[in-house]
Amino acid sequence: MITQGEGELLRSLDGKAEPPMILIGGDNEFLVDRAFHAVRERLLELDPSRGLESFSETADLASVLDSFRTHSLFGGRRLLVLPEVHAFVTRKELTALFEKALSDWNSAKTDRKRGSAMAKLLHALGLAGLDLDRSDDAIGQTLGLARPDPALGEMLASARASGKKPTRGEDDAALLAEAAARGGAPGTVLLMRTGEIPKDSATVGAIERAGAVVVCDLGREQFDAALQQAIATLSADSDVRFDPAAVRELRLRLGIERTMTDKFSREVPDLRGALNEADRLATLAGGGGRITAELVREQVAEVGGGMRWELGSLFAEGKTLEAVSKLRELVAQGAREDGRSSEDVHYGRYLFAFADEIRQLLAIQAWARMRGLDPRRGMPYNRFKDTVADPLGEYLKGHGLVRQKPHPFPLHKRFESTRLHREADLLAALDRLAEIEYLRKSGGAPIDVALETLVLGSHPQR
Repeated sequence: MITQGEGELLRSLDGKAEPPMILIGGDNEFLVDRAFHAVRERLLELDPSRGLESFSETADLASVLDSFRTHSLFGGRRLLVLPEVHAFVTRKELTALFEKALSDWNSAKTDRKRGSAMAKLLHALGLAGLDLDRSDDAIGQTLGLARPDPALGEMLASARASGKKPTRGEDDAALLAEAAARGGAPGTVLLMRTGEIPKDSATVGAIERAGAVVVCDLGREQFDAALQQAIATLSADSDVRFDPAAVRELRLRLGIERTMTDKFSREVPDLRGALNEADRLATLAGGGGRITAELVREQVAEVGGGMRWELGSLFAEGKTLEAVSKLRELVAQGAREDGRSSEDVHYGRYLFAFADEIRQLLAIQAWARMRGLDPRRGMPYNRFKDTVADPLGEYLKGHGLVRQKPHPFPLHKRFESTRLHREADLLAALDRLAEIEYLRKSGGAPIDVALETLVLGSHPQR
């Protein structure tokens, strides 16, 4: 059985159908954690006498599976909990796994988080065929580090001191598939948590046939519903009431609206970060309290939106060097996430971001002319918000230039930026973008050179 979310599995457990092996994973850590703990607690609630055996993140998988196959000494039912298993990571994901290990180690405040980071590193070393007897520099270079990283040195020293060894992911995958096919001891359930679950994995298929796989992926299409459901659950648990206006204000101030209305972006906002802020607000309000938009504005600092929005904003504000730097940063990030696509493809994704920004600047200039306004004279934000933001936002939405009416603050920044650009220059830049798109598909100048030259060559009026 494979499910999207834990609901179907929980209903199956209530019906007394217990799969012997359960794997929970996905691309959203918050949803994975919630599902993992919900399933664990439900199994213990259904049989309080069930024996619980918890393993650490660095536990040897062979030892866990030996316990899974071993009959209980007293004949009772057992639940084995493995909070992190890496048997599904492939070599393609090696770089991402290594970077996640370094990030987790640097941000760790608990031994558990450090143990999880160490498990990721040891698995990455195993996938790369590295042993701890190699030098730190040699290991770092093999894993793709351009320069030595102190965090890697700390992790390797800790691993050597504790006697831990790199794990072999391919061997783990074979062991797990075999255990799924043969089954465990009667009355034993093995509950495992992992990260993203690959779609075409023989090991995952074996677990699905023998037990259950819960996939907790979160795409842009599911984000709004997931956030709404999570806030409703938090509201009920904390005995507080979130005003609809408060939720809207929270989305605006955390940059969620800006990210979700970028029609060219595939970025998914940070669900855990939003719920952490909501939980903090609930604590401030107290039991029986009410969270209003005013409380959100007082307590939550406004942050910028997604990196794509920032790229367009830098271009609009005439910060050409910063825009090129941000473009290169986005392309490098895209290459890390999708190493199979060429650099031409990664640069090509941002042609539309610049074109979208230029079209909006042209539309603002056209709307201002119709209303007899001169953006070059400037306008205070409060006056803009009260008199201009609403009709201008409706105009942009009505002409299909934005999916949702923009918040007054970023719209005011874009309105002020139009003074830096002549209409003829914007039309020429838009025409040049169309030419770059045509040439890159028919053979022409490299797109990285063409696009960066376009950005650097846009001379804003000062």
